[in-house]
Amino acid sequence: MKMQAERLTVIEPLPLPLHEKLFDDSEQLASALARQVAADLRAALARHGEASIALSGGNTPKRFFQQLSQQTLDWARVTVLPIDERWVPAEHPRSNERLLREHLFQHNAAAARFLPLYRPVETPEMALMPVLTKIANEGLPLDVAVLGMGEDGHTASLFPDLGHDNPALREIGLQPRGRAPVMSVRTAAMPEPRMTLTLSAIFTAPALYLHIEGETKRALLHAAQRDPRSTLPIRAALAGAPSAPTLYWSP
Repeated sequence: MKMQAERLTVIEPLPLPLHEKLFDDSEQLASALARQVAADLRAALARHGEASIALSGGNTPKRFFQQLSQQTLDWARVTVLPIDERWVPAEHPRSNERLLREHLFQHNAAAARFLPLYRPVETPEMALMPVLTKIANEGLPLDVAVLGMGEDGHTASLFPDLGHDNPALREIGLQPRGRAPVMSVRTAAMPEPRMTLTLSAIFTAPALYLHIEGETKRALLHAAQRDPRSTLPIRAALAGAPSAPTLYWSP
């Protein structure tokens, strides 16, 4: 008597949790995200009298910054810091500090306090300890963090080649509960060295958002969300977050 072959069931891994808010265009997205972030900041101010927010650079968040700058709240008690910074002077076109000063620190938000990552020294390594101490003492814990994502799956300045020649650096940058809130970064993907918040610093924020635009980035995000073998930094961000981040996306 022949035994019937057992059927093997392949169990697909569940995607990492991610709340999604999808919009028809970037203007709608920027307005909605600005209102939500402002509500988070007001709640933080009501809880403990001050608030701290970390914001990503690049071209994507410009409209969001402009909308956020017009939100009504006690900006004088809000500290703003960049999630990462290219090691260029503040007046340089690629400076995230310049981006924030031109698009956020106007209207109501002109009263906010800024906590920069850049220092006028030759390398980020030379400034690491004073910046780390300043951020730890005056910027953390965060109340809100808004991450971006590149088409290579990097977030903040945590790139896929992080730690390629020193695995300890990848551990420092991507572990969810580390001791180092800030690290210096060099990557083959970009011309300048950088300073970035680590995931452990970013995860001090109870309100965590991911702001991306375009179909290509959304497809990459969903692939990393579903693939447990992915080594992309955005996968580490989704996997390590204390609670599910909220995606704000538009085409």
